Amino acid sequence: MLMPMVGFLMDTTLAAAGLIYSGIIERFPGITWVLAHLGGAVPYLAERFDRGFEAYPECREQCTVLPSEQLRSFYYDTVNFDDACLRLAIEFAGVDHLVAGSDYPHMIGSLGKMTSSIASLDLSEAEREKILGENAARILGLF
Repeated sequence: MLMPMVGFLMDTTLAAAGLIYSGIIERFPGITWVLAHLGGAVPYLAERFDRGFEAYPECREQCTVLPSEQLRSFYYDTVNFDDACLRLAIEFAGVDHLVAGSDYPHMIGSLGKMTSSIASLDLSEAEREKILGENAARILGLF
């Protein structure tokens, strides 16, 4: 069961890095990107992405903007129910860039854990409402 527990998150992380370093994000600025699984390891590794950008000329061939700046424009679903991880994502991308996610009906998904983890965060009610639906509605153009 390593794939759903670890593999999905690493796939998400690798996909985000590939989008950044290939220049796709810069070439298509009108696309809204939403990363599953709280971005995998993206909030945790963003600084390392920047160091790679600075250290390796190949990382700057297609990418001209610091990866962390681009990654902060992404949206992240809350499919990680750990308070510390959710707080890191909020610190990294901001409340305006998180959308509620549960992984339900997958075996390790849980609507209850999603709502309780968001409820446990030290947020204002307005910030909580953004995560629980307003951000997704904005992304989808519903208002």
